[in-house]
Amino acid sequence: MKKSVKSTLAAVAVGVSMTMLAPLAAHADTSTPPPIGTGAGQSADNVYLYNTADYSKVTATSLPWGASVVGAPDSTDANVPFSTPDYLQGFIFISPRGHENHKTDWNSYLAFAMDGGKVYAPSLTPENTATVGEAASGGPVGAAAVKAAGGDYSLGFAVYDNATSTIKYESFLYITVTAGTGDWTYSTPAPAATAPAITTQPADKTVLPGQSAVFTAAASGSPAPTVTWQSSTDGTTWSDVAGATSDTLTVSDVQLAQSGTKYQAVYTNSAGSATTTAATLTVTNVVPTEPTGSDAGKVTIADPADGATTVTIPAGVGLKAQTLTAWGWSTATNLGQVTADATSGDVVVNIAALAPGAHTIALTQPGSSTVVVWGTFTVPVPSYPAKTDTVDLQAAVTASDLWSLNAAQTAIDFGNVARNTASTKSLGKVTVIDDRKVLKGWTLDAAWSKFTAGSDEIPASALTITPKAFDNGSLLPGVTLGANGTKIAESTAVSTLTDGALLDADLKFAAPKDAAAGQYHSTLTLTLTSK
Repeated sequence: MKKSVKSTLAAVAVGVSMTMLAPLAAHADTSTPPPIGTGAGQSADNVYLYNTADYSKVTATSLPWGASVVGAPDSTDANVPFSTPDYLQGFIFISPRGHENHKTDWNSYLAFAMDGGKVYAPSLTPENTATVGEAASGGPVGAAAVKAAGGDYSLGFAVYDNATSTIKYESFLYITVTAGTGDWTYSTPAPAATAPAITTQPADKTVLPGQSAVFTAAASGSPAPTVTWQSSTDGTTWSDVAGATSDTLTVSDVQLAQSGTKYQAVYTNSAGSATTTAATLTVTNVVPTEPTGSDAGKVTIADPADGATTVTIPAGVGLKAQTLTAWGWSTATNLGQVTADATSGDVVVNIAALAPGAHTIALTQPGSSTVVVWGTFTVPVPSYPAKTDTVDLQAAVTASDLWSLNAAQTAIDFGNVARNTASTKSLGKVTVIDDRKVLKGWTLDAAWSKFTAGSDEIPASALTITPKAFDNGSLLPGVTLGANGTKIAESTAVSTLTDGALLDADLKFAAPKDAAAGQYHSTLTLTLTSK
């Protein structure tokens, strides 16, 4: 869907004169955009390019001379206007870099009418700047000459005060034009740099030997400042802390000799630097006395479960979010620094270093021997429950994918059969093989025609079939014989393997008492059908 974007451009100049001059020397390539600001050579706002057809963001890095594009100060929405001083005259222009706010230095331009101090989606197509400029500072005169000569320029728009003949506002981007073709690359301006300002000062820390001291600082600034932490033993001579280049500095495994060391963070960017106040590290070797009986601060601590490595101390909301030192007994053991929950004040303490049995645990302020909360609990003797593991068993089942029917005999002779007597013969071995990849079961049926001798006939009913297993053997599991009739056998979805199901049948032919004498023939057909 095409977005509806109000456009400010309202006039097109006609008449072009052209003076051919040498290309301008490169001022800066388009990878180094102009800064944002109101001084000379600065763009008042960022300029982002959008396609005129649908006001989608331009993503190409190189555009043809006649590319139909507009500008906006917002990186995602072409509808956002440039807020400018309310003067009656605006210009789209091409100028030498650094000469954007001097109309007499422009190479070419196009005038448009202002709309109450807001400029919506001004056209920034270079070939539209059809009015020939004065180019007083030197360089090609007119858009066609710029295209022919190529070089580095600024492309943007300006607000002009006709009464004082001065430019009151200009926003632009750098372009580099390829001589002859006019293809151009571009960049958007970079925001003006602002010096760092400290927003979070590091706080003093008091810890026990072997613990860690964590200092945190923060600063604003553009571009985002880098940080280096420094340390000093006297507060006067400072040295960089190796590798300390983030907002948080962790001093691990502190010792008594480090007590009194000061730390500060220095934030730096292209606009300047700022240094935090110094924070002091205090290391104290204070061990509290094990609380007992009715000593103040006792709370109830739930015994840990078998195998648990932590206990939770309900320290209370009065200590919420505070950093404390945990101690365990029977022998005084420093369990490290802990932080109370920011809402409940609960403290989770790692007790992995404590042996099974009864223990006392206490919390103190860092560097203090005064117990603020304490309690007792019992670490259970560990049990050793049964353990399980699993082994993945895999097997690829294969099949021959055979599906066949074979009757060993191709002809059966009942011999001489007197009228009103019968003769019985075996069908012979019939092999059914079903080893398909997908087993569905099957049915084996028999059908036969009437018996004929020339024009004489004996009905098909003179023949009856009694199915049986071949050679009086056993049927395969899943295979059953049919009753006397036309069904020889059937099977469920089981494999016969490649040996097959071996079947047979007794064929009984009864000669009618009034049958004409002769040599009679019939055809018996076996049909194997998948279920």
